[in-house]
Order: sequence, then structure tokens, then C-alpha cells
Amino acid sequence: MAMDRRRGGETGSTAPEAPAAGTDLNPALERLADLERRSLLAEQARQQAHRLRTPLSVIDLISETMQLEHEDDAQRAERLARIHSAAGSVATELSNAVKSTRFGDGPRQRVDAAALAAGVVLAFGGDVAGAEPDNTTLAVEPTSLEAALVHALRLVGVGTDCNGVCAQRPRLRVERRDSELWLAITATGAAPPDTPRERADLQLMVRAAERVAQDHGGSLTLGPDSAVFRLPIAN
Repeated sequence: MAMDRRRGGETGSTAPEAPAAGTDLNPALERLADLERRSLLAEQARQQAHRLRTPLSVIDLISETMQLEHEDDAQRAERLARIHSAAGSVATELSNAVKSTRFGDGPRQRVDAAALAAGVVLAFGGDVAGAEPDNTTLAVEPTSLEAALVHALRLVGVGTDCNGVCAQRPRLRVERRDSELWLAITATGAAPPDTPRERADLQLMVRAAERVAQDHGGSLTLGPDSAVFRLPIAN
């Protein structure tokens, strides 16, 4: 990925100029926003299915047991059968909802993960600090990793209600430590980030971003004003 460089106290990539007011939206931002929405929709469906499957299993088990206990009472057995069938229908609908919102389950591709992360940060008007380490090619599912990086930007205050993208600019530092690639994201601006992480949508972003990191064999560490992805580099 070709990126501009600037010289000074540190070397880094500079962001492309944002579109002027009144012009079309940045296609890169539109694409990333779409990935963000799809990722959150898929995570929400997974969370809802997870929370509802346990009570549905209880209903299913109890109704089936009561059917056996009252098989001599045709009227009661019929009512219990309807409960059992309804619970099964809800479980099926939950499975269909998860399938219909599937996201980030495409094939893994070997990509330059550092360049991919830099592209996301630059699209949001940020910069990349420090020199890029060698050998940052990882086998990843690109769209899910890009969405996770956007979630991380929100979690450090970029583009949230309290600090819009104009108030907070993201900064990415890429490091290689032993056999891991570290993608550290922070935000800089006139006002310190004050991200309301108790918001339901931001909590959903935390779960979605953590899931992506874990699916790639890594982890996500969230601080008050930072988000660090640690991804393993295969030999």
C-alpha cells in the first residue's frame, strides 16, 4: 500500500485531504461505515440468539416432559405440543436471523495487516506513527478486521457523539513484538476523548472487535484512551 511520508520528530503516514463541504462523501469512509453496520448487525443477532436459546431450551425440555406426563389427557397434551412447537419455531427464527446477518466469514487471505490498518486510520483523517515493521503479512478475513478497526476508533472517541471526527483524530502505531503484530490506536485532539462506553452500541462494538481478534488467534486490549490489537504472525 503506497503511503505518503513526513519527516520530523517521527516518521508517519499522512491522511488524504477530506472532501470539501457539499461534495460527495468519501467512498472509503462509506465502505468502512457499511462494514461497521454489518458487523454490528451480525453481532447483535449473535448476542440475541445466545441470550434466548437458554430459556427456549428450558421451555422445550419442560413442555416435552409434561407431554409425557400427561399423554393420557389428550387436550392438555395438545396444548403442550403447541408450546413445544412454538418454542421450536422461535429457535429456528433465531438461527435464520444469525444466518441472514452473517458477516466476516469469508475465506482468509494473506494481506499486509499493517497497511490494511493504516488505510482505515487514514480514511478517518488520522496518521500512522513510526516505521512499519517488516513481515506483517497475516492470514486474515479482511472485512471483519477492517470493521474491528473501525469499532476500535469509535471506542477511543473518533466519530462518537461526544467527540466527532473533527475533534479527535486517530493515530496508529504499528509494532512487531516477538511473534505478534501490535496495532495500537489512540486519538489526538484539542479535547481528551470522553467515550461513553456504557452506551449499548459501544458495548456491542467491544464484543464485535474482541470476537474478531480472538477469531484470528489474538486479543484486544482496551484502555481509557487506547485500543491495541495483538495478532500472531505465523512463521
